[in-house]
Amino acid sequence: MRPRHDGRQKAGKEVSLSTITIAHISDPHLPSEMAPPRLTERLNKRMFSYLSWTRRRRFIHRPEVLARVMEDIVTSQVDMIALTGDLTNMGLPGECRQARRWLEQMPAPCTVIPGNHDTLVHDDWQATVGLWQPWMGPLPFPFVRRIGNVALIGVSTAVPTPWFRATGRIGVHQSRRLRTILHGAGQQGLCRIVMIHHPPVPGLAVTRKALTDTRNFSECIAREGAEMILHGHIHLSTLSSLPGPAGGVPVIGIASASARSDDPLRTAGWNRITVSPRGNGYEIGVTRRFFPADGTAGTTRETIFDPSPPSRCFSGISTP
Repeated sequence: MRPRHDGRQKAGKEVSLSTITIAHISDPHLPSEMAPPRLTERLNKRMFSYLSWTRRRRFIHRPEVLARVMEDIVTSQVDMIALTGDLTNMGLPGECRQARRWLEQMPAPCTVIPGNHDTLVHDDWQATVGLWQPWMGPLPFPFVRRIGNVALIGVSTAVPTPWFRATGRIGVHQSRRLRTILHGAGQQGLCRIVMIHHPPVPGLAVTRKALTDTRNFSECIAREGAEMILHGHIHLSTLSSLPGPAGGVPVIGIASASARSDDPLRTAGWNRITVSPRGNGYEIGVTRRFFPADGTAGTTRETIFDPSPPSRCFSGISTP
């Protein structure tokens, strides 16, 4: 039995370790044999998502694959799990309750932000995504959770959209708050890791699935900076960057944690991120663990992100 971790247990608590290890996972789309939506839930995007699940996606997002990823994280003894959205497939209250039970069994404290599948339609916050608030920081978004000298900053891009679209939006109010948070955390000398569901780099997602106001986000990063940005959504392991005041800020994406695939960049995996104080900043190491459909496991070479400007411009993570 895995230990139960209420997300409130270590929120804001200092950790004595000089190096913090974070497991970045995303888009588990918790596999389950879902019941069809009730009649009152059918005349919206949830029915389309249900049909997509029954016809195709349930063969891709597999419980045994997700279990493998989580067991691998257990053996790594991480200090925090950063989960960048899409815990569910339709955002139904029953799915959100199932996701809460899954979060309670996490092998380490976990920080969560919602994804577009978690907010397909307007619904009661307390009966759906609000059930995960113990694994978030103080709301409204963006929230901040401290673990040692790391500030995890949770941004929400999850907004209901029309049929056949999966776009995200930050909005003006979140952008203003994000700028303030980044500035304050920077003044405190914290390692600022931003969690966002939709990739904030133009071109990573097709138009109908992209972040619609990337400029709002990129302007915050360009002005205030961050040490790293984590995202999911596109079910692909990627490495890119955004301009920051001291050089390129690494933007790290990870494939779905439950995806069965032969493509090493699309198969299930997780990013092992280590944050170590170095001089006036932080040295951040990233290694990706991945699990192809043939039952093997792979590990990329570690990439080290140097905190000292202007050498923050970085080399890419090697692919297998």
